[in-house]
Amino acid sequence: MKIKASALLTFLFLTAAYEVKAAPANVDFTVTMSEAANVTGCPANCPRIAVTVDGQTRYAEYSAGTGSSSLTFSYAPTIGDLDLDGVTLTSPIDLNGGTITDLNGNSITPLTYTVPDTSGIKIDYPSLSMDFTNGTGGRYTLNGTAYNDLSSFLTATGGTYTRASVGTYFDSTGTLQTAAANQPRFDYDPVTHAPKGILIEEQRTNLLTNGQGAGASGVTNPSGWNIDQAFGGIQPSLKNSGIDSQGYGYFEFTINGTTTLPNRLLVNPASARINILANTPYTLSYNVELTNGIYPYGIQASIAWYDASNNVLSSNYGYARHTVGSKIRQSDTVTSPASAAKMRIWFDFIDYGAPNIGSNENFTIRLSGIQLEQGRFPTSYIPTTSSAVTRQTDTLTIPTSGWTGSFIGTLMAQSVIPYLGASTRYPGIAAMDDGSISNAIHFLIGDPGGDEKAASMHYGGISNYSFLSNAYIVGNILKQCLAYSGTSTNAAQDGVLGTSAEALSIPNLTTLRVGNRRGGVDPLNGWVQTTKYYPFRVSDAQLQLLTQ
Repeated sequence: MKIKASALLTFLFLTAAYEVKAAPANVDFTVTMSEAANVTGCPANCPRIAVTVDGQTRYAEYSAGTGSSSLTFSYAPTIGDLDLDGVTLTSPIDLNGGTITDLNGNSITPLTYTVPDTSGIKIDYPSLSMDFTNGTGGRYTLNGTAYNDLSSFLTATGGTYTRASVGTYFDSTGTLQTAAANQPRFDYDPVTHAPKGILIEEQRTNLLTNGQGAGASGVTNPSGWNIDQAFGGIQPSLKNSGIDSQGYGYFEFTINGTTTLPNRLLVNPASARINILANTPYTLSYNVELTNGIYPYGIQASIAWYDASNNVLSSNYGYARHTVGSKIRQSDTVTSPASAAKMRIWFDFIDYGAPNIGSNENFTIRLSGIQLEQGRFPTSYIPTTSSAVTRQTDTLTIPTSGWTGSFIGTLMAQSVIPYLGASTRYPGIAAMDDGSISNAIHFLIGDPGGDEKAASMHYGGISNYSFLSNAYIVGNILKQCLAYSGTSTNAAQDGVLGTSAEALSIPNLTTLRVGNRRGGVDPLNGWVQTTKYYPFRVSDAQLQLLTQ
C-alpha cells in the first residue's frame, strides 16, 4: 500500500495558501490500496491520518472511497493553522476505533506507508485577514467567512474607516481620482499601475489657493498667479489651463521670440504672503513638463521668508535646480527660520543673464498639481482652485472581539512607506491596544533612531518586549510579525528573527489599528498591503517565513 497526494490536492493546496478569498478548502490525501477495501466506524470513529501543522497535531479523516481501492482522507484546517514550509504526515493510518477491511471482512494490515513529500502543502488560515492590494475586490476574511469588499467586512467586524474630507489616489489606469469623505483609497502606481495597498495619511493642508492653476486663457494668467519676466525681452504668451491625462489640474505657457535683453522668467502666486510657523518644515511639490520645443535651463523653486512685519529675513530661499523634460513630480523641503512668520514661493525658469541676447526661444512649459504643505515630505495631492484645502486623517480600526486569542496570538502586517526623514516621528504600520498607548503591541519605524524597523509590546506603560532590526529602505516592502503568549514572545521583520522573551505580562488588546501605532498616533503616510491575525502563538520558524 502507498499513499500519495492526488491531483486534486495541488488545487486545494493553492486554495489554502491563498486563503484571503475564502476559508481553506479541505486538503485531500488519496490512499491507493492493493485491493478494494471497506471502511467502517464513521462518523464517530473514522480512520484517520495524523497531520502535523507547525507542531500541532491535526487529522485527515477518512471521507470517501469505501468499496474501492482508493480511499480519500481529508484534513480540514482549523482557524489559526499556519505552516508555510509544508505539513507532515505520520504513518501508520490510525484506525481510531474504526476498521479497514477487504471485501470479505478481513482486516488489512499493516497500515504503514512511506510518508510522501508534503513540503508543498502550505496552510495559511488566519482568523482575520485583510489584503488591500486588490482594490475594492473581495480580499477579506473573518473566521473563515469571506467578504466581497472592505465595507461589508467592516460591518461584520464592527470596524470603521473614516476620513472627514475628500482625498485623492491613483486608480488602476494611473489616473488621479477623488475619494469621497470616509471612502478608503486603494492606491496604484501611476506609471506601472501596480497596486500599492490602502493609503493611510495624516492631516495635511495645501496652502496654495490655486494649485490646479485654473483660469489661464490666452494672455490671461491663472487665477492668483503671475507669469512674467523681470528684465524685458521675450514675453510669455498663449496661456491655458486644463486637466492632464493623469487627472492633475495644470496651467501652461509658451515662450516664442528672440531675446533683446538678459531675462529672468518667473512664475509665482500673486496672492498675499502665506502665514507660517517658525522653525517648521514645509514641502513644495509639483509636476513640471516640457510639452513643446527645447528648454535647456531647468527649473528652481524658491521660498522667501518674512517676519511678522513683512521684512525679508537674511536666511531666505533656494532649492536645487531640476531638469524640465517629460512630466516629473518634484518635491523640495526646507525649514523656516526662527523668526519667520510668512513666506512666498516662486519658480525660476531662466536665471539672470540667460539666455544670451539674440537667442531664439520657442518652448511650452506645463506646471500641474502644485502643493505647499507643512511637513518634511509630500503627501497625496490636495486640489485647490480658490482657497487652501485640508485633507483629514485616514483612520481604520477594528474591535478585536470574536477573532483573537485569550492573551495569545500573532499579528502580521505588510506595508510600504514612500518617505521618512521626519526625525521626530514614528510612522505606525499596525497596532493592537486597549485604546491607550499604555497597553499594546505595534509595528513602526523608529525614524529618530536611524529608521530602524521596530516590533514591540507595552504593558502598563512600559515596553516589556522590543525587537529592533536594520534600517528600513524607503519604498521597499516591509513585512513584520509578532507572536505573543504568557510563556513566550518573539518577532520577525523581513525574515530576521528576534530573540524570544519568556514569561511576559500580556496586555488586554481590544482594538486593531491599521496604518497607525499604539493609541492611534503617528499615521503611516504610506500603504498597508496586508494585515493578518492568528489566535495562536505561531512558532519562530513560521514567524520568519511569514516575513520573508
